[in-house]
Amino acid sequence: MVASSFSPSLVPASVLALVGGAGAVGFSGSRSVAPSCVGVVCSAVSPRALVGVGCASGVDAVVRASVCGCSVFSAASFSASSWSGRLVLRSAAVVRFVASASSRRHRNDGLGGAVFVVFPSAVCPAGLVPSSVVSACFAGFGSGSWASAAFAAGLGVPLLVFAPLGVPSWGFVSLGSGWWLLSPLPSLF
Repeated sequence: MVASSFSPSLVPASVLALVGGAGAVGFSGSRSVAPSCVGVVCSAVSPRALVGVGCASGVDAVVRASVCGCSVFSAASFSASSWSGRLVLRSAAVVRFVASASSRRHRNDGLGGAVFVVFPSAVCPAGLVPSSVVSACFAGFGSGSWASAAFAAGLGVPLLVFAPLGVPSWGFVSLGSGWWLLSPLPSLF
């Protein structure tokens, strides 16, 4: 494929529909690079949706500036022996907020469940796999965005990932233009 087919300004209608129909939306991404499509995706968020985001620069800053009333999780508000520990606790809290938010919503508002939207700036580190255990995802792999994605997937939250360089073999489906969906199968029990 040619590079122009992954233009960050092109957001498939399916991505906008998934985000717009979600009752809870979480965001994670690069602290240094925020693709132009972040603002486009934020514009699709329902004003009734619960939105969780971190305190970082880059993608987090664009989301905070674009979505009114989002719940902002600050690393400084968590207790840990190191700053990196605080970042892990903050990121895990954003994911847990989104995972639990859709179950707290009243279903009569016409919105669906949750979705976690990730804008990583690099490929997923080797060895990182989805898990519901924070320490398994945030184990020093070097990418907080992908660690958040792995934790969200481990908790059963559908993922939308803008990753033109590709995604790991977790079962993603391409939506086109660099967008990928990982939607866990509903439980039969």
